[in-house]
Amino acid sequence: MSEPAEHQPSVFVVDNDQHLLNSLVGLLDALGFRVRPFSTPDSFMRFYRPEMPGCLILDICMPRQTGLDLYEQLLLEGKRIPVIFITAHADVSLAVAAMKTGATDFLEKPLDRKILLDRVEKALVLDAERRRQDSDYAAIVERIEQLSDRERETLELIQAGESNKSMAAKLFLSERAIEMRRAAI
Repeated sequence: MSEPAEHQPSVFVVDNDQHLLNSLVGLLDALGFRVRPFSTPDSFMRFYRPEMPGCLILDICMPRQTGLDLYEQLLLEGKRIPVIFITAHADVSLAVAAMKTGATDFLEKPLDRKILLDRVEKALVLDAERRRQDSDYAAIVERIEQLSDRERETLELIQAGESNKSMAAKLFLSERAIEMRRAAI
């Protein structure tokens, strides 16, 4: 059974140059990616939700809102997505600024097909890994929330590096009782 469409990774492309946008969409589609094109940062922001897996190819120089501004807005809203910045007007300070924000990569137009394919694949792997880690963390938090008050106090002492003997003395319990709590945790 295949995944629902909203759970399949997409390559989101934001570029105000319609010719390049169409070209990128055609190329990425031909390479087998699910592509979502946007000609303005605002249209992307209205569409994108954090639960949508994928990566973002983002033109750095656009009118009204630059790619850097859009990415900073995403980060402020807690929307983490790997970003590959693209530009026709590269300079060192722009590349440094993009990488400091946490961009996955910075490519110069015209784009090399093989390099783009490599970077998109890496960004999608990175996104899948982040989502898996977030899911694992959420599962741990859920399990901790299910602990009883006694188990939670024991867990806090374990996290503080206390030995069974020390915990038993602090909680006025036997070492065997601490071992049983640890096993339950």
